Amino acid sequence: MTAEKKSAKAKAEPLDRNRIAQVALTLIDEQGIDQLSMRKLGGMLGVEAMALYHHFRNKAELLDGILDIILANVASRLTPDGTPLERVRRTFDALRTIAIEHPHAFLSMVSRRFRTQQALEFYEQLLLLFHQAGLSPEQSGRYYRLMANFTVGAGVAEVGSRAKQPDATPIILENFYSPEEFPRITEVMPFLRVSEIDQIYCAGMDILFTALNGELTQAVKRDAVS
Repeated sequence: MTAEKKSAKAKAEPLDRNRIAQVALTLIDEQGIDQLSMRKLGGMLGVEAMALYHHFRNKAELLDGILDIILANVASRLTPDGTPLERVRRTFDALRTIAIEHPHAFLSMVSRRFRTQQALEFYEQLLLLFHQAGLSPEQSGRYYRLMANFTVGAGVAEVGSRAKQPDATPIILENFYSPEEFPRITEVMPFLRVSEIDQIYCAGMDILFTALNGELTQAVKRDAVS
């Protein structure tokens, strides 16, 4: 649904936090994060900007509300089947899709802390899976951070490589060939093309989960010996 259609629908319905944040997300998707303002958002919703402050005290709270919507969408895709670690893997895979589906919002969302009740509940459930898999608190923190950092980095690569930014020039890199001046870039570039992104991401996550499973196996062996 376009921002214009979302705006027309919103004007006919009463305001609430979810509706405001959803229209804001649509605006960001179509026009970029720089175009988000309470004044413009109010215009799309058919109200004065001040009316929005009854629901969000400032723009930072609005961004938190947008993050809640995105996390709810991620959570809706997750299924309860499989081992805890399989569910962890699916969670991070789903988080990566934010960069593909909401590239403009992604660059802003990754810098935000989990502060709302909904975001903290999402965080809690993810860490619970680590706990259920047998990880210690220290391991949970370490592997959560490793996987989150890798997923965020992969997401940033998604945004840039898929030309989601106004100044992106993927064609130059996709067809880069200058062996005399840049021999190393030329030889590596075929393996960094957009068509390779999914495979590279999966390979990286495989490495992390192999290391994690190795630690768990060693822990079981130590416990058996002791």
